[in-house]
Amino acid sequence: MFRSALALGILVAAAAIPARAAIETDPTVLYATMRSAYDKGVAKGWPFSSELYYESTVFDAGRAYALFRPDDPQSAQVAALAVDVATELHYDPLTNDDASLWYVLEAASAVAKTGDAQHRAEAEALVAALGTAADDPKTVAERAERSALANVDAFHGDADARVQLIVADVRAFNLTRDPAYRSALLQHAADVATPIDRVPDPEFGTMFSIARTALADPGYTDVDRAFARTIAERRAREPQLRIIGRVSAVPHELRLTRTAPADEYFGDYKESPLGVRNEVARINKYLDKGWGYRMEGQALLVDSAVEDWQKQYPRDQTLPGTLLDVYELMQRVSTDKTKDAAARLKSILLVQYAPTRQAQELAS
Repeated sequence: MFRSALALGILVAAAAIPARAAIETDPTVLYATMRSAYDKGVAKGWPFSSELYYESTVFDAGRAYALFRPDDPQSAQVAALAVDVATELHYDPLTNDDASLWYVLEAASAVAKTGDAQHRAEAEALVAALGTAADDPKTVAERAERSALANVDAFHGDADARVQLIVADVRAFNLTRDPAYRSALLQHAADVATPIDRVPDPEFGTMFSIARTALADPGYTDVDRAFARTIAERRAREPQLRIIGRVSAVPHELRLTRTAPADEYFGDYKESPLGVRNEVARINKYLDKGWGYRMEGQALLVDSAVEDWQKQYPRDQTLPGTLLDVYELMQRVSTDKTKDAAARLKSILLVQYAPTRQAQELAS
């Protein structure tokens, strides 16, 4: 889709990359990963899955440059490339699992000021579409569904694009509880062209749970039940769909790149992940004793740390729980500034960590 002269130029112009361990926040290492993803995409003819993977590596590299080497010329080049891939793949923060909405917006804002005419137009469109992407659940859900349908069309019904549509249906329904998304999910899952065995967890389980409920719940339409019967029949005849539970193993080396190191420090007051959790517990004790607004300053330092942590290690599996804890802390302090912080944290959790238990708990 986006094998543009810009993309190829960046890849060819890259300096030699020294061999070393992949560190999540090292721009040089992540740039090398991006180059490798590009080469693999070319070799495979750019199916949707390769496009998605390449997009992820572009965001990772761009995020690291923006955080640690913002003045490096490569940072501006990767930002322009991020705008390209986000536009071509109809980037949507609800269905995208990179949790890098802040970077996409930052890259688009920069390109809107300094890019050529084509890239400025793309960047301005992204800023307009995503600037308030997390403010209204209905708007978030509608955009996710439109983006997923656009990719199915753009990639001519690619199997993985269809799977992403199921993901959009589930997440839009979880966020809004609008039965229209539940009905869309049943329709799309019943389509034999959709390889529903490739739907990821937890959407895989939610999909079948909704289908089972549809067969017995009078709140569903006759059309819903017809699709649910088709899904049940598919599951009965396709062995790979009769799996009760699935476990995804993450290699130790990869887990290290996803989890923030215990000795790394974040935010204005430079707190470690353990320090953030300890501060949440400590401040809550003062709030229990009625300190209320007097804890505002210390609570905002915790917010600064957890938001910085999220930017650097967006796939850290301990983050959703911490984001929810800090959100609840901001709500308890209940000043204008902590309420603003709570709103930001809620948006991050609900939209960018939609599959997690914490996001679904908050949505409900």
